[in-house]
Amino acid sequence: MTKFQSLFGINETEIKNTCVFLPLIGKNVLGWLGVEKLSKGRVYSSGNSAHFTVIQTGMCPVFSGDAVLYLSQTQCKNIVLFGSCGLVKKEKELDIGSIVTPEKCYSMESFSNMLLESKKQYTHFFPDMELLEKFGDIKKVTCATLGSLKLEENSGNIFKSNGIQIVDMECSAVFSAAKHTGIKAAAIFYITDIIKEKPFYKELGSKDKITLSSSIKSACGLLCKLAKKNSNV
Repeated sequence: MTKFQSLFGINETEIKNTCVFLPLIGKNVLGWLGVEKLSKGRVYSSGNSAHFTVIQTGMCPVFSGDAVLYLSQTQCKNIVLFGSCGLVKKEKELDIGSIVTPEKCYSMESFSNMLLESKKQYTHFFPDMELLEKFGDIKKVTCATLGSLKLEENSGNIFKSNGIQIVDMECSAVFSAAKHTGIKAAAIFYITDIIKEKPFYKELGSKDKITLSSSIKSACGLLCKLAKKNSNV
């Protein structure tokens, strides 16, 4: 067994042109993506649909960033990070269930920097613009990748001063690693919570749950179409 297979659960030769990163796997998502099952490795779990490879990375910028670096040794050319995000505040076209794509992502991955507020200027990274354009009319937003769920509640001033609309826990690591390796990367997120108004630790109402499930299913369909177009690119 190779190092790659030990980590990812499948051999590097099985990796397809496009990879979809799932920090967590929600109900029905694998089926909507056309993946029967994932093979478990020591760090990641992986599996293939007809046109792309799905990799469960876990909720951590380290694991997601490392996955990009490992994939640079394969035929992977496109990475789409697909998962949930939090909304800083409700806006027009931005609510629970909204599908968004970051056009800019601030790196606030350090728990210590967030805790001490010692770093006032945060580095930011961008998706591959060619890949981003293929997402069509998906709402483009500014994102921040955070190192703490607790501290996000007190970071309103930082979010406001930088125009940050959504927050996640992996995106900046994926974008920075992709830039380093030359792999094209972008992200598609669905909004699952609103900081302070509908926080992540409170259960959503039935209406929001229905809206969210429908949005995730639609986003999975979009990913499948995108990967099919990119399968030979």
